[in-house]
Amino acid sequence: MTLRMPRWLPPLALLGLAASCGEGGASRPRNVLLITMDTTRADHLGAYGQVRFETPALDALASEGVVFEQCSSAAATTLSSHASLMTGAYPLRHGVVRNGFSVHPSNRTLAEALSDAGFRCAAFVASSALVSATGMNQGFGVYDERLDLPASPGGNDQAQRRAGSVTDAVLAHVDEQEAAGAEGGLFLFAHYFDPHAPYGAPGSGDVGGFGDIESAVGAQQQRVLGEGPGQQAVIGGGLPAALAGPTGAVPSPADERLAALYGAEVEYMDGEIGRLLAGLASRGVLEETLVVITADHGETFWEQGNFWNHGLWVGETDVHVPLIVRGPGAARGARVSTPVSGVDVAPTILDAVGLAPGPGDDPGRGRSLLPALSGAEMPRRAVFSEATQPGPRLEGAEGLPWAGAAKPQAVRLGPWKLVKAPYLGVRQLFDLASDPGERRDLLADPVLTPTSRDALEDLERAHAVWVGAAAPRPSAYDPDQAEALRSLGYGGDR
Repeated sequence: MTLRMPRWLPPLALLGLAASCGEGGASRPRNVLLITMDTTRADHLGAYGQVRFETPALDALASEGVVFEQCSSAAATTLSSHASLMTGAYPLRHGVVRNGFSVHPSNRTLAEALSDAGFRCAAFVASSALVSATGMNQGFGVYDERLDLPASPGGNDQAQRRAGSVTDAVLAHVDEQEAAGAEGGLFLFAHYFDPHAPYGAPGSGDVGGFGDIESAVGAQQQRVLGEGPGQQAVIGGGLPAALAGPTGAVPSPADERLAALYGAEVEYMDGEIGRLLAGLASRGVLEETLVVITADHGETFWEQGNFWNHGLWVGETDVHVPLIVRGPGAARGARVSTPVSGVDVAPTILDAVGLAPGPGDDPGRGRSLLPALSGAEMPRRAVFSEATQPGPRLEGAEGLPWAGAAKPQAVRLGPWKLVKAPYLGVRQLFDLASDPGERRDLLADPVLTPTSRDALEDLERAHAVWVGAAAPRPSAYDPDQAEALRSLGYGGDR
């Protein structure tokens, strides 16, 4: 089952949106549009090779800009990842270990830097995980957090705002700014939440609720473990070692149904992002706008042992996310294979508008990708991801360099990926060039090849340097957010 993009929405290429870029020399954008797609796997966009579902708006945008093929999320849940996107720092620096914590005011955010430079900053968020109580509103003159769908007692909906409402709110704001004769560039942050569980696009007539998810998870756990503790049990208590990584699972009919409903949500979101871009184009705004589209994290289905979850593990299904950049200064139709990270988004935007992006050699922070937008090759650099679950029992131990230090982590260097899960005593090595699905843990082999051994040594060194860069800002859990988090399916998170 799929939902199609409305036929009235033309492809972006037909709108005459070519901005000044690459061939004639770089130019600075007047405006910035940052779109984050919650829970969106890279492999569910056509621009990343997906063929089952249709994402024409994002695919057209990709054809007019730069696609970063190997972008990793800094963290596998919404708030921690967004804090990294907005600060250019990993959680071991900004301090936000997971949903329900807070962004300390000592963090300098992208919105604060742009506001100080004269940009009119407005955010439109679609989930209770990002409400202003978390501190994510730092630097925004407008922070629109109106949620139009309450959580349902049966678990078939959550506190959120649908994509159509987000698009309407952004376009209405642009019209209000124009009518008021406001001066200065725009920084618009639009957060689309729809692919997050439960899965059910408007008009689909079917919803994969939390009860359906719990049942599908239990069935897969039963197959691997001989028992099915369920999703909430592992969110609160952690994964059994037998579920750490790929399990060789095959999808059941229940899994296939949930995957189809997830794909329909991605299709619906794509249509609304297309409507937003078309609306900005018709208002004369898009031509001078740098558009950056990414996701906070992905979603594991049945491929890894953290079935139907994000937050417990750092497999590619959890952390491989899209990153597409289009606008002034960006080449058209370019693709970058160098691994990059969500922490690179803020310094890239700052660099693009002429503001200092900060040092690019700090292992706790991101670097500007601006050279890659104009076709230059990016030097190889390690990128890192971390899990955010399980919660409190792993965060209070003495001597932790940051609160998430005992949870699963991944370091990526070229095609090589090292996964370390301290609380489980698990260490895995993958060659993603030959094994993109992470099916074969090379450390399970009796003897490593010389190439694998060298790669492992490089990864371990990079990981040690990263851990040594930990200097987390203060961050505290807000118990008032507990009910909102339960509506998102994180009932065991605190």
